[in-house]
Amino acid sequence: MKLYSKSFLGGCIVIGLTTLGFSARATMNLANLPLWFEANHDQTETSARFTAHGADSEIAITPTQTRFILHKSSGATASYNMQLVGANPSAAISGISELSGKINYLLGNNPAHWQSGVPTFGRIGVEQVYPGVNVVYYGTGRQLEYDFTLAAGVNPGVIALRFNGAEKISIDPQGALIVSLPGGEVIQHQPVIYQNIGAVRRELSGGYKMIDAQTVGFAIGSYDSSQPLVIDPILSFSSYFGGNADETALGVAVDANGFIYVAGKTLSSSFSNNVPWSTGNACQTNFHGGTLTGDAFVAKFDHTGTNLVYLTYLGGSGEDGADGVAVDAQGNAYVGGYTSSPDFPTTNIWPNSGLSTNISGTTIPGFGYPTDGFIAELNTNGSRLLYSGLLGGSQSDAVMGIAVDSGTGTAYVTGYTYSTNFPCTANALSKKLACPYSHFYNANAFVAKIAPGGTNLSYSSYLGGTNFDSGRAIAFNNGLVFVAGYTASTNFPTTNAIAGNQFLNASSTQTNIGASDAFVTAFTNAASTNLTLLYSTYLGGLNNDSANGIAADAAGNAYVVGWTASGNFPYQPATNLSFSTNLTSFVHTNLSGTAAYATNAFLTQINWNGTNASIGYSAMFGGNASDIATAVAVAPDGNVFVTGDTTSTNFPIVNVATNSVGVLGTNSGLSDVFVIAFTNSASKIIYSTYLGGMDNDYAYGIAVDPMDVVYLTGQTISTNFPMVSARQTFRNGTSDTFLAKIAIAPSDAPRLVLTPHTGSTGTVQPRLAGPPPPSSLTLTWHTFPPIYTLESSINPSAAGSWMAVPGTATYINGSYNVTIPATNGVQFFRLRQQ
Repeated sequence: MKLYSKSFLGGCIVIGLTTLGFSARATMNLANLPLWFEANHDQTETSARFTAHGADSEIAITPTQTRFILHKSSGATASYNMQLVGANPSAAISGISELSGKINYLLGNNPAHWQSGVPTFGRIGVEQVYPGVNVVYYGTGRQLEYDFTLAAGVNPGVIALRFNGAEKISIDPQGALIVSLPGGEVIQHQPVIYQNIGAVRRELSGGYKMIDAQTVGFAIGSYDSSQPLVIDPILSFSSYFGGNADETALGVAVDANGFIYVAGKTLSSSFSNNVPWSTGNACQTNFHGGTLTGDAFVAKFDHTGTNLVYLTYLGGSGEDGADGVAVDAQGNAYVGGYTSSPDFPTTNIWPNSGLSTNISGTTIPGFGYPTDGFIAELNTNGSRLLYSGLLGGSQSDAVMGIAVDSGTGTAYVTGYTYSTNFPCTANALSKKLACPYSHFYNANAFVAKIAPGGTNLSYSSYLGGTNFDSGRAIAFNNGLVFVAGYTASTNFPTTNAIAGNQFLNASSTQTNIGASDAFVTAFTNAASTNLTLLYSTYLGGLNNDSANGIAADAAGNAYVVGWTASGNFPYQPATNLSFSTNLTSFVHTNLSGTAAYATNAFLTQINWNGTNASIGYSAMFGGNASDIATAVAVAPDGNVFVTGDTTSTNFPIVNVATNSVGVLGTNSGLSDVFVIAFTNSASKIIYSTYLGGMDNDYAYGIAVDPMDVVYLTGQTISTNFPMVSARQTFRNGTSDTFLAKIAIAPSDAPRLVLTPHTGSTGTVQPRLAGPPPPSSLTLTWHTFPPIYTLESSINPSAAGSWMAVPGTATYINGSYNVTIPATNGVQFFRLRQQ
């Protein structure tokens, strides 16, 4: 009788500082090995730094070996160690990709001996286990995997695996490694060894080789040690979303309960066959007009992306479009955009609030009304406008970016204005259009703050100089407001600017007049109605540069993305990282004017120390054609996610295999979407990938949830855009929006926190001296979807032992809470997805 049925499936091990890869993958029985690793905080009597437990197995990991303990149903066990021969016992070992789940050991009646909040991880990394060699352990699909990463020039022959405790090891005719144990065997299939050479996956010859009776190494054929290879991100959802004409989605947001909000513009009057495109509960169910951009729209989906909560038009008889969407803690959506409609729906706007119910300006022959910006708030089911008002003067104005204080409902917007009478508040930074008036050539950016409920315009100001300026994006976090865009003004207002970026095009002599720079301006809410300037800076080089997106973290750091045609764009790698390891800039020329064909994307972190702004890190990245970053999002753990579009065929691809579902290792044709994810210090790239079909695809919005799951939206003309679990599997009109969801890891279970309470239980019981035992336990978990049921068991290995915990969970401050009486026995708890 075999102890395990068994197979170690070959994967990829990575060699050459992500240059060549091969891995070992263990499938030991679907119920046996878990997908997470637990930090050992003395709750296990072992020297292992990390452990993992299954119903019939345990593993324990130290820097130099992994111990496997296998349990038979009869109670017998077998074990063996996989030792890395000659490895460094002092190699640094650490958890990677910390999971939201925590483990609590509340054993005995002495709280001093309890272990609570023990962290769990999706991966375990050991650095420099051999000189120039790292190893990573992880689990996917109920399989244990371990990858080696070798720096360039390191001989794979330094790796040797000795199986202590095995009766015998051998290599079968198929190249699999057989580890024979008392009563059974474990089969480790021949590793798949390959490299990515450009956009092509190149399979390499090689496999296990016997060194002695208990030890194996790896034999590898010829390879290029300069090429990268690693693991896949997961495209968990991707769908078309459109009607019988054209759509473009320009903004996406996700709320604390996992609902997804998309906003943009549409020319569709129906889905198909006269089926209405909007939902019946929408505040505006009919298309109202416009032949160029049509109406704005707002859609809300549940966390799966397949169930449409509401879809509403928002517009009048002219041209309307939404450029951004944000959401508050209650699930109300805030939308900003532009309208030329004299009958745009407005409501609940107070007189003299600074917002208007009527479009400003007069009609232009052959054009209609100049556009005004608009700001609107919709209730949670999209059936009603809580307020909707216009923002602008007598010439063209537009809201290009919107952010919201989710706790108060205060909205912040930016955009551009050509109007000399744009509504400004008394406390404005500038109350005058700084550029010479010209409807077609000159405009200023603006920034405005709208009080909750749209009751008044708390702050509004021009922002710009004597040439063209435009605000493109705005972010709010922890009381700070950040605006980003582009400027061609030599006198754009700068205060506490980044060193070397006090002048347009990084030149006080202005040798390249007419080229634009990105700009970043930061404010603080010094009072309930005021914004006070912290800093304002150019960001760019000698040629054209533009910022399209901005995000902020709670520490006051801003993350700016856009495009650059400047070979001398500010470059500053993160500590201990040369971006050139994975990112290459193809912008080397100093061309005058717009050089769209020579652009690279950029990501720049800007820090504020209370006195001056400075660059934390900054990098250009892209390929040999046009690369434009359009949006950025920062997760609560600090990881940074950037999207945009690229026509480059050699955009840097990191951690993506060519057989990935949906995410792509090659450009599928013309313009594709790209997504790139950085760790919180930008010291590593988590993944970088294409996403698209054979025609043009563009990304305009990105959001991220607390589990580092990314939500993307934009426009696709492709009829073969990658579809996964799609709500709509085909392109309906001549162009459609798309909605895609990308996860780093498949697990997104919420964290379960146990809080013991001590106190009188109502009866006096004799007991030994010492701390009082807990009288009850409160179990708490965050409400982020999907919905979970709390279950408990006293013997989790036994079939059918998990039962729902009785009682009703209470909802407090965004979390569910269940309090149960303490017992003297050992009890296990878990959350099960409904």
